[in-house]
Amino acid sequence: MNDFDSALDDIARLREQLAASSRFQGLAPGVVALTGALAVTLAAWQAATNESNLFIWVLLAAICAFMIGTEAIIRARTLHRSMADRMLSTTLNRFMPVAVAGAIVGIVVLLRAPEHARLLPGMWQLLMGVGIFAVLPNLPRQMSWAAAFYFVAAAGSLSLSGQDGPPTAWLMGVPFGVGQWLVAAILHHASKGTSHGQG
Repeated sequence: MNDFDSALDDIARLREQLAASSRFQGLAPGVVALTGALAVTLAAWQAATNESNLFIWVLLAAICAFMIGTEAIIRARTLHRSMADRMLSTTLNRFMPVAVAGAIVGIVVLLRAPEHARLLPGMWQLLMGVGIFAVLPNLPRQMSWAAAFYFVAAAGSLSLSGQDGPPTAWLMGVPFGVGQWLVAAILHHASKGTSHGQG
């Protein structure tokens, strides 16, 4: 019985190592691109109405996370089959600390130090870049370009976050819109490569 238990433990460890090093294919390019379009749309609406409430961006982030997460679960169960739960768990475990950090920073700044809210777009973009790098072992290697874009965008947003800078809506919408479209393009290109490889 001990040998049997040991063999099961070895199999479980191998499956975890495989999940940790395999490419996660649950992210749908179309849904990711849609989140970029939503970011640009919200930025345009806020700029047109002189609305600068960043709580709306927190709500949009939650909606986008739900959209991407729901699609990821459905696709993972189709594409990864028996490995789906482990692939989802591995990817979430790598990205969730960054997502939670972004939520905490945003809520604390908006509630306790709203005078510094203009720094949030750059801080969130910086965390997005860190999050992509954290999940990079499970993503197409070209995704490092998207992470690098978010770092550059964060530097630009932070440097423009003074009172004389552009509206906060554009500091949020343009980088996240372009960034998500870049992520979607990389995912689309990678999915075509995978399908050609399987053919």
